[in-house]
Amino acid sequence: MTHVLLLTTEPLPFRGMITTGAGLRAWGLAEGLRSAGLEVTVAMPQETVEGKSIYDEAFSPKKNLFQRHLLTEFVNTTRPDVIVFQHWGLMSHLKQAPCPVALDLAGPHLLERYYWSGAASSPADPQKTFNMDFEKNLTEKLHALRLADFVTCSGKFQRFYFLPFLAMAGYPVNMDTLPIIPFSIDPNPPVRLRRIQRDPETFVYGGMFLPWQNPERQLNWLLETFDEVKRGKLLFFGGMHPTLDVSGGKFDRLLKRLEEHPRVVMSGLIPFHELCEKYIHAGVALDLCDRNPERELAFTTRTIVYLWCGLPVIYNNYAELSEYISSSGAGWCLNPDDEKGFKDTVRNILEGKANLEEKGESALRLIRERFDWTKTIRPLTDFCTSPYYRKGKGGALLAFENQSHRIDDLRRRLEETQRELLTLKGKLWYRLYKKTGQLRPFLALLAFLLSLPVCLFLLFAILVNDLFSSKKGR
Repeated sequence: MTHVLLLTTEPLPFRGMITTGAGLRAWGLAEGLRSAGLEVTVAMPQETVEGKSIYDEAFSPKKNLFQRHLLTEFVNTTRPDVIVFQHWGLMSHLKQAPCPVALDLAGPHLLERYYWSGAASSPADPQKTFNMDFEKNLTEKLHALRLADFVTCSGKFQRFYFLPFLAMAGYPVNMDTLPIIPFSIDPNPPVRLRRIQRDPETFVYGGMFLPWQNPERQLNWLLETFDEVKRGKLLFFGGMHPTLDVSGGKFDRLLKRLEEHPRVVMSGLIPFHELCEKYIHAGVALDLCDRNPERELAFTTRTIVYLWCGLPVIYNNYAELSEYISSSGAGWCLNPDDEKGFKDTVRNILEGKANLEEKGESALRLIRERFDWTKTIRPLTDFCTSPYYRKGKGGALLAFENQSHRIDDLRRRLEETQRELLTLKGKLWYRLYKKTGQLRPFLALLAFLLSLPVCLFLLFAILVNDLFSSKKGR
C-alpha cells in the first residue's frame, strides 16, 4: 500500500484543536486519500500545539508533529512513498526529498503576503508597495515549484493565477497542467443522525481576522438591521490567527462594536468539532467581505463548512463559489457595496419571508454533489497511487542552480571590487585629492598658468629648430 506523508504549516482539526482554512484543506486532502485506500500520515509543526490540549485518540506527537528545522529527518524517519505539501512555504525546510513530491496550492499566498505587509493600504509609500521581501517570497515560491513533481490547486480562478508561476518554474503549460481539487469535506454532514432544531433568526460568522479579508461594513449593516427590526442574533466565532496574528490591530474597532452590542454573542475561536455543533443550530451564515484581488481568487473554506452544516450563506457575487451558491439556491450572492440589498435580504430573513429550510437542503445537496472529498480527490489519488518524478525536473533544477552559482560568482566579484576600491580610497594621494575638492578649479587654473612658460619654451625651441634646419638646407 502506498504510504503518503501529508505536511502542512497549519494546526489540524484534531479534537480539541482550533484550526484554520489551510489546516482544514490539508485534513480534507488526507481524508480523501484515505477514502481511496491509501495509507496517510498527516503532520503539522510542533509549535502549533504549544499550550493546547488535544483529546483525540488518533493524535500521536511522534507521528503528527515535526520541527521545521528537522523536517528532513522527520521525513526520513516516516519513510513515505510520496510527500504531499499543503502550501509551498514549508518546502524550503526540506533539504532532500527521498521520493516524489506533490504540492497543493490552495490560495494566492503572494497576494496574502502583499496585504499582510500593509502595501495595499499604503500605495504612495514605495517602501510598502515594493520591498525586497516580495522578491524573496517569489524566489521561495518558484524554488518550491521546481522541487515538486505534481501540483494541484483549489479552483479554476486560481488555476489561471498559478499557471504563469509554473511556467517560470519550468513546467509545460497545457490543459493537463495543474488539475483542480476544490476544497472538499466529509460527504456525511454533522446533521445526518438527528433532527436539529434551528433558530431562523440566528446568524453565524466564524473565522480568522486577516488583513486581506474585511467584513467590517457588512457586520455593521447586520447589527443596524437588528436594531431596526428589533430582532436577530449574531453568534461571532472570529478571532486572531491561533499561531500568528497578522491583523495588525485592523479590527480592534469592529471587535469593540461587537462586544458592546446586545444582540451579539462573542465566542472567539473554538475547536472545529465544537464549532460545527454550534453552527447546526443557527439559521444563516454571513460570509461577505469587501472585494479585492485576493478575495476574488479565494476558494473560501469557511463557506464550504457553513454549507456542510446546512446553513444557507450570504455570500459575495464575484468569487468562483458564487456561481455554485447562486445556481443551487444555497444562499444569496450579493454585491458587498450594496447596503440596501444587504439589509433588505437580512430583513426578509428575520421577517420569515425566506425559505431557510429549502435553502439549507440545497446547501447540503450542493456539498454532496460537488464537494465530497471522496470524489474530488481523484487527481491527487492517481499521482499518489503511482508516484513519479516529473520529466525535465532535474534539468530545470540544474539550470536554476547554475544560474544561482553565476549570481553568487558575480556577487563575489562585486565584493572583491568593492574591497579593492576601499583600499584605493585609503591611499594618501586619494585622501589629499578628496580634501582638495573645493580648490580644484583654482588648482586647474594654477596648473594652466604654470604650464604656459613650458609651452612657450617648447614653441620657441621648435621655431629655432625650424630656422636652423632651413639654413642648413640652403
